[in-house]
Amino acid sequence: MKKLIKRVLFILLALVALYGVGRFIDVAYGSWQFVKRQPYLVAQTQTSMAIKWQTPESEVGKVLYGLTPDTLSHTLNEEETSKKHSLTLDKLNKCTQYYYKVISTSLNIDNNGRHFRTLCEEKPTQRLWVIGDSGKLGADQREVYAQLYKYIQNDFKELDMWLLLGDNAYSSGTQKQFNKTLFKPFIELVKRYTPWAVAGNHDARRWAFYDIFDFPTNAEAGGTASGHEEFYSVEDANLHLVVLDSETVSRADDGDMAEWLRKDLHANKKPWVIVAFHTPPYSDGGHKSDSSWDSRGRLKDMRETFVPIFDAYGVDLVLSGHSHGYERSKLIIKHLGKSDTFSAQNIVQDKKTDYTKSLMQKKNSGTIYQVCGSSAKLDGATYSHPALPYSLKEMGSLIIELTPTTLTSKFLNINGKIADEFKITKNLGKNDER
Repeated sequence: MKKLIKRVLFILLALVALYGVGRFIDVAYGSWQFVKRQPYLVAQTQTSMAIKWQTPESEVGKVLYGLTPDTLSHTLNEEETSKKHSLTLDKLNKCTQYYYKVISTSLNIDNNGRHFRTLCEEKPTQRLWVIGDSGKLGADQREVYAQLYKYIQNDFKELDMWLLLGDNAYSSGTQKQFNKTLFKPFIELVKRYTPWAVAGNHDARRWAFYDIFDFPTNAEAGGTASGHEEFYSVEDANLHLVVLDSETVSRADDGDMAEWLRKDLHANKKPWVIVAFHTPPYSDGGHKSDSSWDSRGRLKDMRETFVPIFDAYGVDLVLSGHSHGYERSKLIIKHLGKSDTFSAQNIVQDKKTDYTKSLMQKKNSGTIYQVCGSSAKLDGATYSHPALPYSLKEMGSLIIELTPTTLTSKFLNINGKIADEFKITKNLGKNDER
């Protein structure tokens, strides 16, 4: 009998070992598989822009660029041949539009309409397009994208920034899936905008995400240096954008991400602060923030660790995905528990829109939380969380429009209707310095 038990245990251990080896091979292959890829933009700053692409044959990469489509008077060449290409155009002018063309001998590159703008110090108006959980190819993804195109009247120059809230490539974030669900369907966007992409739990199933994208670690795009690609800030005109990784790094109060966030928000001088990460602190959609076990506790962690930081520095707007629907709060503070602990004491301004805040960062001035995870998928849900009274089982995206004193956020649904909208206006308070 003992021999039989030992034999069974040995077989089980062998099967587990074989599964582990097979799983590692599958993850590694999906993460590092080489695929052809059209040129796309990364690492946008005030004075530089990087361009990456992948060719079927090893060759020297070459980019032509200039201030008009007809005068691409600057040339940048790689020093060595490769299939994986990355060139950084530097010494550019701030807040300036450039046109570019990528030359390849083995990849048929679509160079129509390629242009970008460097980051600005000042700009009277800005518009962001925000999509969440958008990495499922299909008619819904295409229609959500089409509604943006209609909104900006077929003119990409009417858009300043593109933000993705995670799960950018279903189902496992492989190199091949990123091509299929991001780079091909959104080719006209990746020609013109840096995809400021948040890592989602599906992206984190492979190691491709941080290979594909290059994010600032040393405050190249503004803010405070983090030393990590997983969390960083970007400053463009009126906006201080903070990107966090709710999936792969420590969410502890004394962890590197939380410690850096405090320093970054303390140093900020921009009028508007938006924080983006994948797993929301509040949701009663496809994922439940009341559950300590949902998503292995990440919703609870993001609420308990980071909401106090948002409160302390008066963060204006927090954006997340993960739940495949739309949910939105009023201007709220200090809600760290489950939904049955939410009360009127957590509401700073009890109305649907037309909120007001001080131009100066102030503690406990209130934050609005938006979940937009329905840019390609839709979940069934109860949508009964009292902190999220404006919730819709609809697909869509967010249009965020900024001036130095106003922030307007619109949920543009798949049918082209503004299904939810709010505005925050900032003014100098009595004790604020000009």
